Amino acid sequence: MAINTLDEVAGALSSFGDVSKTVAAMKVAHTCALCILRFLQIPIGPVYLTRSLDTFNQALGVESSEPIENESTPCPVCLGILDMSLVDKVVGEFKEQGYDAPSAAVTVELPKSVYVRHRSIQLHLNSTDLNPVTGIATDLKDVIKYMVCQTLSEHGIESDVDSDMRIEIGFAHGESASEHQFLFDRENSSIKTKTFRKRGVHYTTGDSKIAVISELSKCSDIEFTSLFASPPPAIEQPAEIASLVFKRSPVFFGGRYLKLERNISQTPFFVGERRVTELSVADVVGEPIKALVRCDSYNLVGSGREDADVRMLGDGRPFYLECTNPRSTIIKPSQIQAIEDQLRTDNSPVRVRLLQMIRPEDTAIIREGEEHKTKHYCALVWFASPLSQDRVAEINAIGKQGVLLQQKTPIRVLHRRAPLTRERRLLGLELVPLEGQFYKLRLESEAGTYIKEFVHGDLGRTAPSLADMAGVTADIIELDVENVSLDFPPAPVDGEHRTLDCC
Repeated sequence: MAINTLDEVAGALSSFGDVSKTVAAMKVAHTCALCILRFLQIPIGPVYLTRSLDTFNQALGVESSEPIENESTPCPVCLGILDMSLVDKVVGEFKEQGYDAPSAAVTVELPKSVYVRHRSIQLHLNSTDLNPVTGIATDLKDVIKYMVCQTLSEHGIESDVDSDMRIEIGFAHGESASEHQFLFDRENSSIKTKTFRKRGVHYTTGDSKIAVISELSKCSDIEFTSLFASPPPAIEQPAEIASLVFKRSPVFFGGRYLKLERNISQTPFFVGERRVTELSVADVVGEPIKALVRCDSYNLVGSGREDADVRMLGDGRPFYLECTNPRSTIIKPSQIQAIEDQLRTDNSPVRVRLLQMIRPEDTAIIREGEEHKTKHYCALVWFASPLSQDRVAEINAIGKQGVLLQQKTPIRVLHRRAPLTRERRLLGLELVPLEGQFYKLRLESEAGTYIKEFVHGDLGRTAPSLADMAGVTADIIELDVENVSLDFPPAPVDGEHRTLDCC
């Protein structure tokens, strides 16, 4: 049962008799008022948010001659972690970030020395036989989490362990950082630590929190007090917040993008430190969405990808955009539509259709459809000499039946892909004469087919090739993707229908 008021504290302690001696014993160690409550096993409740020492003294029945006072040095038990100024700092920085999350889950990492000092103060109370309360003290981590959560609730942010918003607080105390080491230096310690130096900084491995707690359980009271002071020694500086991380589950946007010009990569394309293409689809689409949801970063995943010099036309290529750690997730459809409209108004070479927020599970459509979708292409090809009508007709007849290809990894991508032979099928092929040695080639193929290599043969690494069928050297001049047959994005949850006509 939660203790809501200091009057209830007094009531809860009445069954234990006089607690003033216990308070006095803890005062000897300069323990803070909240730690006194913890070791008197006062359950977590609003009482831990009380900042008035006068009411603490009244509730605990402390003689006026020996009241609890503000210590000039930090509490040696909690290391000053229960100071409300630290709570205010956490909540203040969270509010500054401007998350629209209605709830949050809070996690806390304590300095390892806290566990050693907890044992030390408990032995101090036991040795003086002044502790009328038997059992385990209220957990420090639970108290600080409660204090943070309750302060957040004052700002409309409820505590929920299943929330997609996480606040991770890591406390550190340099002054006592190595106090636990004596546990591992004992002859009968089963854990060995290792200290090493990296880039001028000393690191220790093997001394995890679990290891410290385990070694404390194996260390007898007599051995402990022979190796560490009881009560715990005073400290000069309080613990600090060494890390404060706000993390929110990503949000996803889905749609279909078009590339109306060439020399635009799907994602930023670098060779070493040199950027090869000025524009990328990810930049053009991702930046306005990043500004909308105020995320840390984003990642565009397409249903396959075309080369930078290939246009993406037709209904566009399906894609989703993962936005990491978004501050804003309550987005109106009109705000999303405004991104589509702005790209069209700016006459951007990259457009987007059917843009909408999607569920995380919807992204599986992109991954699962990778091997099953088909694509339609239109290419401008050149032959070393014009083809006869009969040869064109023969090629088209073969194309209607479908063509099974054996494609070795292209030479142009061997530096980054495994040298494999892949079997791919052309589902349809049509060659249309244009002028002289130029022809229009229309293709329907399985996903993963290397179209450029099918045309010129890649020095025999793709067989059969269009050059093989024609009997003369062939090369591809321009290539466009006209359709990617994948049903994506899924229909909006609210049933809203979006038009395809946005160009």
